[in-house]
Amino acid sequence: MNNDEPIENKINQALDDSVENLSPEIRRSLNRIRIEATEKKASKNYLLKYAGALGVAFAFVIGLQLMPSTQSGQVDLLAEVPQEELEMLDELEFVYWMSEVETSDTL
Repeated sequence: MNNDEPIENKINQALDDSVENLSPEIRRSLNRIRIEATEKKASKNYLLKYAGALGVAFAFVIGLQLMPSTQSGQVDLLAEVPQEELEMLDELEFVYWMSEVETSDTL
């Protein structure tokens, strides 16, 4: 690799010299082109970030819309119970409460 170092140094020196020998107009245009290229690249990344965030938000909203609702399942369970059974359940709760009151009065 020691043999390569002088060649690398010569190549680097030749490139540096060629840049130094460029006219100021060419240097200005190269700098302008370099700045324009980096600005365009930054603006594309800027738009991609927002497009990605918008896509994630859209997928989240669609996912919420497609998920089954738990409230409708609870309402359906009560709709299947006949009214007579609900009344009987209320009566059983009342009877249980009365027995608790009687038990607490005797203590």
